[in-house]
Amino acid sequence: MPSFLNIRLTNFAFTLLFVILLLNSCNNKELNTYEPFSISGSAQGTTYTIIADQEKLLKLQSEIDSILLDFDRCLSSYRDSSIVSILSNADSGTYVFRDINNYFGRCFNESVRVYELSNGAFDPSIFPLVANWGFLKDPALEMTQNQIDSVMKQIGFVEGKDYALEASEYDKHTLTKFYIKKIRPSLKLDFNAIAQGLSVDVLCEFLEKHGFQNYYVEIGGELRVKGKNKAGELWRIGIDLADENNAENQTDRTLTNIISLNNRAVATSGSYRKFYEKDGKKFSHTIDPTTGYPVQHNLLGATVVAENAAFADAMATVFMVWGVDKSIEFVKSHPDLKLDILLQFVDDQGEMSTYYSSGMRNLIAK
Repeated sequence: MPSFLNIRLTNFAFTLLFVILLLNSCNNKELNTYEPFSISGSAQGTTYTIIADQEKLLKLQSEIDSILLDFDRCLSSYRDSSIVSILSNADSGTYVFRDINNYFGRCFNESVRVYELSNGAFDPSIFPLVANWGFLKDPALEMTQNQIDSVMKQIGFVEGKDYALEASEYDKHTLTKFYIKKIRPSLKLDFNAIAQGLSVDVLCEFLEKHGFQNYYVEIGGELRVKGKNKAGELWRIGIDLADENNAENQTDRTLTNIISLNNRAVATSGSYRKFYEKDGKKFSHTIDPTTGYPVQHNLLGATVVAENAAFADAMATVFMVWGVDKSIEFVKSHPDLKLDILLQFVDDQGEMSTYYSSGMRNLIAK
């Protein structure tokens, strides 16, 4: 069975493929160029690629694979023994877990932050809606309002002032224990809309601990970079055009833009690649946790640049729930979050259109 990060069912939006563009000339004579070293492999039901400026990267692959495996053991909803699976299948009560690397704690706390920031548009407890809308197997018939009302009683990451899961501080002496209280037995968690981005951040922190200053880390399309590429330039990242031809054609892809990044992360979600059709009607794989219905708006893809990949990942999901206007308004009114966005949507004339935040325009490679 594939890992939880391969099928992103929580946000019902497929992460678009990013293409790294190392536009380097063989006669480049800049002093800050370097010989790149790279590793790649399989993890979390997808693939990863790391490019960096030091040969010691090659000797660290086994440690990196171990980190990714530990991460999966903690947050994979496809592993019965993972912390998130145990909690999802448990009755109400207080539980104590070993979370030595703080993977669960970081994911949980960041999820709470985005949940509150988005007024529930990001909700890791949305699993019952996933199942009842048929996204896990054969598409369901269109649900009635009564059915949706019934399922909505099973979700909700925050109830009033109490978290459905209530986490305490870590044991200050051992840093290994995580105490968490499950209030509702029906609560099931799925962190797919944030965990993959967090795993990218974890690997970046690992590289920096080992002294890397120029690197590119990508897992299943979520990525984060620092420093410069082998040509001594900022890392150049291509963004897919949101159309169904790109969804089917994995080799001859159309890029809308190339952006230059340093010490930033980028994630993209898009509903045009993930939907099912029933009786001639398309149902998006992006569900609005506040209504219980698949979203119906003209936003096809949301690219988010942020300071870390977990936040970019989660906010891409939020914007796919909100649509164009609300997403634009949010970014403009929250400059402190340092979010840059590119939104691809269908305009009133039925034509493909793109919105760039002012910060995103500045990132477009000249």
